[in-house]
Amino acid sequence: MNTLDSVRIAVRAMLAHRLRSLLTMLGLTIGVGAVILLVAVGNGAQAAINAELEDLGTRSVFAFPRGTFGDNTGTRSRAPELTLRDAEALRRRGEAGAIGSVVPILRPSVTMTWRGTRYSPEEFAGSTPEYLSAQNYKLARGTTFDEGDDRQRNRVMILGQTVVRELFGGRDPIGERVSVNGARYRVIGVFAARGEGFGGDQDDAAVAPFGAVESSLSGANSPLQSILVQATSRQSTGIAEQAMTQTLLDEHNIENPDDADFLVFNSSSIIAVANTTTQIFTYLLAGVAGISLLVGGIGVMNIMLVTVSERTREIGIRKAIGAQRSAIVGQFLLEALVLSGIGGLIGVIAGVGLGQVGAGSFQPIVSWPSVVVAFTVSVTIGLFFGIYPANRAAALRPIEALRYE
Repeated sequence: MNTLDSVRIAVRAMLAHRLRSLLTMLGLTIGVGAVILLVAVGNGAQAAINAELEDLGTRSVFAFPRGTFGDNTGTRSRAPELTLRDAEALRRRGEAGAIGSVVPILRPSVTMTWRGTRYSPEEFAGSTPEYLSAQNYKLARGTTFDEGDDRQRNRVMILGQTVVRELFGGRDPIGERVSVNGARYRVIGVFAARGEGFGGDQDDAAVAPFGAVESSLSGANSPLQSILVQATSRQSTGIAEQAMTQTLLDEHNIENPDDADFLVFNSSSIIAVANTTTQIFTYLLAGVAGISLLVGGIGVMNIMLVTVSERTREIGIRKAIGAQRSAIVGQFLLEALVLSGIGGLIGVIAGVGLGQVGAGSFQPIVSWPSVVVAFTVSVTIGLFFGIYPANRAAALRPIEALRYE
């Protein structure tokens, strides 16, 4: 009997018990599909997180006063704060510390008013022109402010899409003058939509020149909410972080880093931690889905044991006319392979198909290696759990098999 004849017998046996075969394959189908889909969800989550973290800038290093995030364990008596003097010290450190640019940031709480409509954006930042590129802001229309606007303290600003919608009702705001805590600012640009991020709605923001915000809203020599440093290259971000930490320790006359009244972190480290976390999450999901593959394999063993019992007389006849043990083992292993192969193939189609379906801005990303691994494991499990029933069939003595009722 050649392989093609064995396949025909296997398919005929499956068709003779359609429902039983379908239920057996269903376990493997669910397992394979679940592995592919859950890995795709994990990959999609990792890509979405990376995309949001890229908005922070891959070369960005941030410093915040201690207590900004509820951590106020510093032992120094004065209130933690960052100042323009700190920013100037960082500028002097310059490329010797892998520091490319230094961006001071003010974030006063404001209320905007335009023709009787009032709105308080989630974020109102006063900073230098480098802030826009460091944070990957892009314009939808209008223009940005430049160093001349900053030096001359020109009261101009750029709005996010949410602010435009809430304050202007979607009307083009370019050229309009808006009262910001009583100070008149002219709208010169609108940011391109950014969507939701870690801090909430990234479009609920407005940015104005540092000089204008300091003179009209925060007051001269006001403490900074944060300082952003752009490293000279992505590879030197760690060096820039160390230089920033040491410079601020020196400026604040702090010897023990544990007593620092500021916090420093870089976006690359956040991306690395996020990637590690999502990878663990993906592996966990794949492991949970893999359990259903194991259950499906047990189902294959169960159905093959039943098949051996039902076909005992057939086995006896084949052995009586000279069928070798290897032929009997091969026949039942092939039937297990057909069951697991078809079940795995349907699971691949289902998993890849569902992996193309997104939810809003979230899109799963199908990993083709996971498709190959899931299908291979499905077939391997089918063969593994088919070995015992096949050997049991081959071990039957012809005379006992022929007497079986």
